Amino acid sequence: MAWLFERTVELAAWTAMFAAWCAAGMMVYWLACWVATLQTGADHNLLSNAGHYAAVFVGFAVALGALACVDRFLFDADEA
Repeated sequence: MAWLFERTVELAAWTAMFAAWCAAGMMVYWLACWVATLQTGADHNLLSNAGHYAAVFVGFAVALGALACVDRFLFDADEA
């Protein structure tokens, strides 16, 4: 059962990493769209979207760090 729980934590960590990279990509996309509108009158909704995805990226990065700590200190403590 411990093996299954460890694999579940690792799967959650991989999922958090994938979601963080997706959020980072969306953040860069919305920021590029906002920069493209600077010449014609900046659309601040695009900057708001970029900020939203930046916050999502930080949230998933924190979750990834927490899952890495759980994996390291709960499952790999005897190997250190």
